[in-house]
Amino acid sequence: IQDYNKAIELRPNYTEAYVYLGIALSKKGEIDKAIRGFNKAIELQSNYAIAYVNRGLAYYNSGDSNRALEDYDKAIKLDPSLAQAYNNRGNVHRRNGDYDRAFLDYNKAIELKPDYAEPYNNRGNAFTDKDEHKRAVEDYNTAIKLKPTLAKPYNNRGAAHFHMGETKLAMKDYDKAIELDPDDGDTYYNRAEVWLNWREWGKAHEDLKTARDQGVDIIVAFHNYFESVEAFEEKYGEELPHDIVSLVTNEPPTTAITSEN
Repeated sequence: IQDYNKAIELRPNYTEAYVYLGIALSKKGEIDKAIRGFNKAIELQSNYAIAYVNRGLAYYNSGDSNRALEDYDKAIKLDPSLAQAYNNRGNVHRRNGDYDRAFLDYNKAIELKPDYAEPYNNRGNAFTDKDEHKRAVEDYNTAIKLKPTLAKPYNNRGAAHFHMGETKLAMKDYDKAIELDPDDGDTYYNRAEVWLNWREWGKAHEDLKTARDQGVDIIVAFHNYFESVEAFEEKYGEELPHDIVSLVTNEPPTTAITSEN
């Protein structure tokens, strides 16, 4: 960020520097500042498609799907060969529940750039949303083959395996995802689901705490899977330890931390 600001100081009309500055600020979570950088790049060069793509991503990450969609539409109009714009627009359509358009965009991104791992991963997510887990796994497999250092496809493939009852494969994928990206709280939560399924209460407790500490709302996440603690206990025929109940309901624990099984 210091270097991009210095470049802008030396050349105030340096369009690319504003885009790269915006990207760096986005990665720090400073979305409003990032958008101002992209705005300046677009002000300087109104036909700069990459600036619209990156501003669209900033809007998407801030929850503003409408503005994100407008920017991706503009980027595609300026450069119809830009695979990233189609991939990102597909994510907006998926978020909006418009799966037909999402699949069209992911397919177009893959057609334009067959070695682009992200649209395979994202198309897999759309298949997962539609409970087409086998097709999702096929896409995650391709994403992993194309970019084996990308953690998300492993996490997502793990979730698909878990939904299909393949818990050992799910655990293997979650372990790999955490190895690649130990700061992704979602993967720790997902792995905790496997530990809960296996009645490994101590390990589940550890992963739930890690997920919570990394910003995951584990109470909401648990209730996305189970209506209540009682629903979990009815499904698995076993009572959850009090310390885990406390984590997933925010109730104070009534017993000490469980030990490893």
